[in-house]
Amino acid sequence: MKILIDDIKLNLLLEQKKQFIGRKVAWDSVLSAFSFLISVLLASYSDFLGISGTVFKTVFVLLGIGFSAKSIFDIVKSSKNNYNFTDLLKDINKLNEIVHGHSIVVIKDTFNRFSNRFLVYEDNRWNCNFFVNYKDNPNNEAFIINHISSELKIEVDDIKLSFIAQKIHEKYSETAKERKVYSHKFYLATISNFPEDMEKDSFEFDGRLYHWKSIAELERNKDVQRKNLDILNYIKELF
Repeated sequence: MKILIDDIKLNLLLEQKKQFIGRKVAWDSVLSAFSFLISVLLASYSDFLGISGTVFKTVFVLLGIGFSAKSIFDIVKSSKNNYNFTDLLKDINKLNEIVHGHSIVVIKDTFNRFSNRFLVYEDNRWNCNFFVNYKDNPNNEAFIINHISSELKIEVDDIKLSFIAQKIHEKYSETAKERKVYSHKFYLATISNFPEDMEKDSFEFDGRLYHWKSIAELERNKDVQRKNLDILNYIKELF
């Protein structure tokens, strides 16, 4: 999956979280500290260079107590600020400027000897001919195949889906009246056995009207030119 992030926003996030990134206090540091303290308490120290063994033991005991206290403090602090790799990944994904992810499915009229047409449908909301498309789904390819099967009355086993490319681009949204960043994945759906109705120039399933049209026909359509020319140009480039 591709995402689009402003480098300034990413640097700011990393600066804010740098004290937590990679911060992991292991319990073995606490065990080591207590082991050191216990060994010091049980040990006996001889006088050395005129310095009493008691002084040496007191110094080592204080060091052991300090080491143990520091380890416990780090454990408590780490538990309160339990920021890990998963949290960082979520924060990075929140910076993603791609607001729409769609999969464009290209289906060609391969039932013809000289295939040169693509399947489009009439979108009543946009008043435009669109290629078959779906919003991105976590189980994307299986999701697409199942929907094509249901919507076009094709057996699942007769559909082969191939990923072709992903394009990230900015365009003006007619509905939102502003420019947005889009991510489009392009797939080729190869149909091995077309239903008889699909071999007609136009046909209807479940209230949706479909057409087989060439690139040249779509380029002459003013609504396609104004609302979907970027996708049409990508398909010309890829197919």
